[in-house]
Amino acid sequence: MFTLISRPLGTLERYVIRHESGSELEILVGWGAGLNAWRIQTVEGHTQNLLYGYTEEETFRKIQADTSAGVRLSPFPGRTRNAEWTWGGVKYRLDNNVSWAPHALHGLLHVKPWKLDSFSADNEQASLKLTRSWYGEHRGFPFPYRATTTFLFTKSSFSVISETENCGSTSMPYAEGWHPYFSLGKPIDELSLLLPPVQKTIVDKADIPTGSYSPESRFGKGRLIKDEFINDCFVLENCGNMVVSELSDPKTLRKISVWQQSGEEQWNCLQVYTPPDRKSLAIEPMTAEPDVLNHHRGLIEIPVRGKIELRWGAQYTEESEN
Repeated sequence: MFTLISRPLGTLERYVIRHESGSELEILVGWGAGLNAWRIQTVEGHTQNLLYGYTEEETFRKIQADTSAGVRLSPFPGRTRNAEWTWGGVKYRLDNNVSWAPHALHGLLHVKPWKLDSFSADNEQASLKLTRSWYGEHRGFPFPYRATTTFLFTKSSFSVISETENCGSTSMPYAEGWHPYFSLGKPIDELSLLLPPVQKTIVDKADIPTGSYSPESRFGKGRLIKDEFINDCFVLENCGNMVVSELSDPKTLRKISVWQQSGEEQWNCLQVYTPPDRKSLAIEPMTAEPDVLNHHRGLIEIPVRGKIELRWGAQYTEESEN
């Protein structure tokens, strides 16, 4: 019922997991293990892509640095202030990898090629496993580790399992995020957003968290996004072991439910972003707020030979009016 198809994006390795119904999950293995497309078959028999991604290499090369669509953010999500951070009394210097600010952004593996490790499938789901090793080659993060990403795909949902194993001789600091942009085929102004109980992270003029928070109720009961600009990190309140965010179309009753495992050393933050074209919405699970390598709130310490596992995913549904 599932097949794996090699479909390069120019010079970049790209794979598609295809269900016999025509539903597909597309992974840009050659760049950040990025979720590049999620095509489903609607009740009416149409193909709908639920993820923003890249369709040809020339455009990808021009805009990837600004969009970072679908990639795994490791070993830190979001900004690191002035590309500097401190751990164990030692100061480290990362690369300033954006033109519009002096910060380091989105970690180290989001621009790296990953390796196909295995593919398997049965009648219910397919599993694609990718690996990438960081050898501590940059003095800004001299902590070797092995990252594994497993995508589980059914015809109407996907799950992501992120594993990180410390391969060094000392404990290592770690945080992670993902950067998917979700779409329901129309401007997000016409869509509704529902968030779990959260507090909004207050940031300074450089968009760095201050350590203060404000109550957040705009989307607690779900409402139309309309023309609202959102580029905020939200910290989950006590929500148990799992929380769900929903992007839905009140006219067609189509909905994407984005779930994330929460709790100790799990996805306890959520970044939401409305891009300028307003054709998609970034709903990004994160283990901590941006600049976590400096403020250390939610920072995970992985012991020598230790391993952590993080899970999140998304489900597409078409509700009945009755």
